[in-house]
Amino acid sequence: MPSFAVSGYNAGLLFSSSISVVVLGLMLFMSVRLYAGNRKRAYRNLLISLAFIFIHHFLQLTLSIGLLPGASVLAFIGKLLQVSAFIVMNFAVFELYYRRRPRTRLWFFGLLLAAFLIAAGGALPGASAADAGLAERMRHTPVLDGYMLVLPLLFALMFGPHIGQRRKYMAGLLAAFLSQLFVFANKYGTSGWNFEIAAELMQVVYYVLIFMLLFERVVELLTSAYRSSITDGLTNLYNRRYFVGQLERALRSGKPVGVIFCDIDNFKRLNDTHGHHRADGVLKQVAGIIQEETQGSGLAGRYGGEELVAFVAGPALAGMQTAESIRARTEKETLVTLSIGLCVAMPGIGLGAEALLKRADQAMYQSKTTGKNRVTDYAELPDAGEIPFGPPARRGRSGAH
Repeated sequence: MPSFAVSGYNAGLLFSSSISVVVLGLMLFMSVRLYAGNRKRAYRNLLISLAFIFIHHFLQLTLSIGLLPGASVLAFIGKLLQVSAFIVMNFAVFELYYRRRPRTRLWFFGLLLAAFLIAAGGALPGASAADAGLAERMRHTPVLDGYMLVLPLLFALMFGPHIGQRRKYMAGLLAAFLSQLFVFANKYGTSGWNFEIAAELMQVVYYVLIFMLLFERVVELLTSAYRSSITDGLTNLYNRRYFVGQLERALRSGKPVGVIFCDIDNFKRLNDTHGHHRADGVLKQVAGIIQEETQGSGLAGRYGGEELVAFVAGPALAGMQTAESIRARTEKETLVTLSIGLCVAMPGIGLGAEALLKRADQAMYQSKTTGKNRVTDYAELPDAGEIPFGPPARRGRSGAH
């Protein structure tokens, strides 16, 4: 019958392993969900490394309480799993930020192969399983331990400068290095359970830091995906659907809201004479101006093509001031000019976002047909009250641009 007596060291090992299992469980759950939604290699490698680490800690726990025989073999397998998991996990973290290239793939398989060759060479130097010294060599593998000591330094040089959360990643590598340093000191220097406990605690710190890095990276990816779903890829302005939704919210705020509808003058000619690349650059430049002028008081969006829209919430005159500032800056800072329409909605007027956009569009068309490079307020149009509500009209104005 195995003995279940728990020494001071084993109690510490049991405690640290329990914390590690909780943290690793959270990481495993997160990795499974990520891999189920997007079968990226990075998520798969995270799952593999976490599986290896779980087995490693299971073997540690069984050794600490004497649950299974063959302590030397289990310790050897656990150490090899720990080294392999460390390699796989660090490459997985790197691949959360970058695609694996042929050179990276070569490093990945090379480091894993080196670990297995070192383990095999250290445990079986011309000996059979019946060799009396085999058990001791499997329990003490100085070359494999030294290899594990070098790996954090190697990854700090390879991946440290490239990981987005550099400080957290480097702190994790430092914890892993210290953990292995304590293991090395305990095995081949001054032994003592204090070193072993310190090694286990540093390992827990490493897992916590990697979990924090993974969690924050997932938040970054989700935020980026959400941002991509509500913005235009070229101009980085909000897309039409999101813009209209935010305009509806602004109209319910009880403040005056000025809707600004901009159309780039002679944009088709710019496209034809300077090419799409130059035209796209000008479009982004104009979008940046509109974004800057409405920052803090409203929102800017791309309505479609060369039509850019914005709204500002505040005093009734703020809309005209912002529109004129956009027009003047565009004329001064870019190759093009803008025809702009403005429609201001006062609280309680009962207009929806689409109706306001239609009126601002009508005012913009007035600017376009009366000289361009100007701002027209919808309220100045003679037939302002006769324009029906509904989605903004789509006119074929490309010939006039």
